[in-house]
Amino acid sequence: MAGKICFWCFKSKGNQAVCPHCGYAQGSEPEQAYQLAPGTVLHKRYVIGVSIGIGGFGITYKAFDAMLRMIVAVKEFYPAGLVNRGGGEKKVGIFSGEKKAEFQRQLARFLEEARNMALFSKEQDIVNVYDYFAENQTAYIIMEYVNAPLLKDELKKRRFSPQEAGGYMLAILEALEKVHKNNIIHKDISPDNIFLTGPGTIKLFDFGAARLQGSERTEAVVVKAGYTPPEQYTSQDVQSLSMDIYAAGAVFYEMLAGIKPVDSRDRVVKDELKTLSECGTRTDEYLQRIVFKAMALEPRLRFQTAAEFKEALIHHKKVLLPQEELRKHRRMKRILAAVLAVVFIGAGGALTLGLTVFSGRGKIDVAKLEEEELSVWLSVPDAASAEALAETFLESIRRVCPQLTVKTEIVDRESYAQKIASAAEQGMLPDVFCTDELDPSFLKEQQCAELSKLLRTMELSDYLYLEDLKKEGDVYALPTAVQTGIVYGSQAKTELLQSSVTLDTLAQWGGSLGYADTQDAFARFQDPDDPIAWIVGDLSDMDAIEEVTVEAVPSTDFSAVPLVKEEKLIGSMEHWYAVKKSEDENRQDACMTVLSLLLSEGMQSAAYMNNRDGLPLNRAVLDSYKENKLTTYLNFLKDYNPEEIQFYNGDDLCSTVRQETEKLLNNR
Repeated sequence: MAGKICFWCFKSKGNQAVCPHCGYAQGSEPEQAYQLAPGTVLHKRYVIGVSIGIGGFGITYKAFDAMLRMIVAVKEFYPAGLVNRGGGEKKVGIFSGEKKAEFQRQLARFLEEARNMALFSKEQDIVNVYDYFAENQTAYIIMEYVNAPLLKDELKKRRFSPQEAGGYMLAILEALEKVHKNNIIHKDISPDNIFLTGPGTIKLFDFGAARLQGSERTEAVVVKAGYTPPEQYTSQDVQSLSMDIYAAGAVFYEMLAGIKPVDSRDRVVKDELKTLSECGTRTDEYLQRIVFKAMALEPRLRFQTAAEFKEALIHHKKVLLPQEELRKHRRMKRILAAVLAVVFIGAGGALTLGLTVFSGRGKIDVAKLEEEELSVWLSVPDAASAEALAETFLESIRRVCPQLTVKTEIVDRESYAQKIASAAEQGMLPDVFCTDELDPSFLKEQQCAELSKLLRTMELSDYLYLEDLKKEGDVYALPTAVQTGIVYGSQAKTELLQSSVTLDTLAQWGGSLGYADTQDAFARFQDPDDPIAWIVGDLSDMDAIEEVTVEAVPSTDFSAVPLVKEEKLIGSMEHWYAVKKSEDENRQDACMTVLSLLLSEGMQSAAYMNNRDGLPLNRAVLDSYKENKLTTYLNFLKDYNPEEIQFYNGDDLCSTVRQETEKLLNNR
């Protein structure tokens, strides 16, 4: 392959040294020995090409997705100083000791970046993430390749006219609105991270520094002189959307002024930020005011949302400058103080001002939870993303209920059954745990809390099927995913082009049918001389199917079609979690709150967005899941309503389908 394709345009160049299509001349050796060699294949589908970017935390390559036949960008996690790699090798070597711990922490952040970007996979103004996975002792993000100039490169050439700068600024704010609606702060808005894709159109990227709004920062500070607001330079401040407003204002300033703005730390000491007119830019006064309001040193004096910023720009509003806003605030304080003094005197000095927050009757008031130390066991399919999943979970807890101290234990699914059963027998269950391997009667009769109070607290319309569970009566566990029945077909053995398969069809296939829960099914499926051409399973069997069929790129030798009944998907609710019963109301409420976070957008995305372990129950994450390029083989999700699945709960889905099929055979 290395001598036949160009690693820039990925067209065939034969044995020519210079590509006849794009003129690129490059050997098969990487530019740096530690980089992946051109021609390296990742995840059995991504062919690595030329390195197009190197940073302190990773390497970006131009690459080719051999399954979808398109050029992509691959971002490899390669933190300088924490790993090394010899020439010609794929795996990275991780340094030991404190550096290994730091590597794991940064790896979790890298995967968090992927999950953040995956939320916007259907947006036109944010670089799409198609896939992300762990491999070679590190991780990779597969992104849209954007063939467009960066704003930073255009700024080196010229100053933008007010009209052109305003058009691009509106596009940047449109993208920021979408990011902020997902409660994410980008924290690295700068010309480095904005592609100019056309007149007034952009693509925003690089979510490596992004954080959830309201979270406290504990990691190293990510800053860019000129664009970073003063509060971002310290590690104690709570994160807020206004950080991105300042950075966007700084980008707008540079487009209009033609120079990078003064660093915010210097402005705090002595504010010498030049006006646009002082920079030689002739423009309307309203633009000057908008830029300086966005770049106010005090967060409260900036636009509070991207929508507010955009509104001012569209309607040419002459907003107050920061110093004018301060004078207004001081004036209002004096007026308010005078009014309160009059009210206080009129009430005989008996007025008390206060704020009380009430929760609904029979609901959990998270703000009033007292400190608790809790234990949680998470059941995962494999260890590849376990640490990142645990970190996402703990981050959610720190953000929602920082008064709780939670110790998580990650248990792989194969050994979970024995471990949880042993803990149950000894009366040593953790506070929150997966119940998949426990007898349902155990949950009700012995050690599990009834969850009606939690269901009354949650906004059930944000999730699939929880309303239905609530209507069924007492609830002792909540599912976190839905699994759907899939029939895998060998394209080498059958010419049947099925868009879906029913139980009646399975009964007709007879000897050409195998089941994923039998040991020899996959080996027989691979054997060209064996009659087994179809395997009944679910989404989680996709990896096993790929292992026995994908030996070369592209992997196009099997199909995956849904199993349906009465024109509805067949499936089961999966990965149920429960809470250990406690007589202490505060502890019980704390445990239920922690359980609810398993259904949060962050956790649902981390647990299910990039694997085949089930469909997420969180509606927002499910919408992103269906648009994710990684799930193109699941296009049928757009043809069936995931809220109308025919459920077979209780036994394993595969064995239940087998029993149903055998009944149909016996009745023929």
